[in-house]
Amino acid sequence: MSSTLNKIVQVLPWNQPIELPAHHQWKHVNQHALLEWKIKARPYNTTVANGMFVFMMSIALGACHLMFFKNDSSPLIEKLSWSAIFLSVFFLALHGTTHQKTKFAYRLNETGIEICEWKAPGKGWMIALKWLTVIAAIAALFVVALDPSAFWVALAGPGGMGLLYLGLANSKQFQEMHSLYRHNVFTWNEIKHIYIDKSRHLISLEYEWLNENINKTLPWWTYIFCHKRDFETTAEIILSKNTDTPHTHEKVEVLQF
Repeated sequence: MSSTLNKIVQVLPWNQPIELPAHHQWKHVNQHALLEWKIKARPYNTTVANGMFVFMMSIALGACHLMFFKNDSSPLIEKLSWSAIFLSVFFLALHGTTHQKTKFAYRLNETGIEICEWKAPGKGWMIALKWLTVIAAIAALFVVALDPSAFWVALAGPGGMGLLYLGLANSKQFQEMHSLYRHNVFTWNEIKHIYIDKSRHLISLEYEWLNENINKTLPWWTYIFCHKRDFETTAEIILSKNTDTPHTHEKVEVLQF
């Protein structure tokens, strides 16, 4: 029983191993890797994103109450069904916006650090939307069985969700908007300051970037997202390669540009 459960857990989308893009090639592939790993992370200010998620879900709950429970004489099962459909769709759309994750691969060598960052359109929530449409259709059948006059209203929910699924699944613009690929290479002597955030297992490397639009060099940052188990080792390696570079232990807020 436990082995069957483990197999089921392993095939879940969020438990799949992270594979580098097929076209990716490390610049210093011939150099020995001091450390390398892959990770999924949220490369933006998560405090703001989480706050937005809670705020918008609170509004959705209030709207749900006003639409389906206040001054509505419909049967309770019908109210609960529509509420569940509405909140589920809203939750999926909002969570997919505020909790997006990007894949990162890091490779530390004697010369410096290479960072591969990429994002492909997520299939997990699309699958969830597909099955939610099926569940909504079943719920609509129950509603119609209880109140045949609600046929067209009941049809609108699953029908709208089905059209949303088909539209997103076949939208080239949606696919491009949720796609990303970057490969950055930094030498150790480019790093001007190191910020270490142990609580978030995050390291920020400050370097200088030439803004060609204003022809001026500006401070810029790249972020090293670490697994908890490897954070201390990663920090030690980076510090050992930058012995003359100032470093600070403090909270790091990820800036998205």
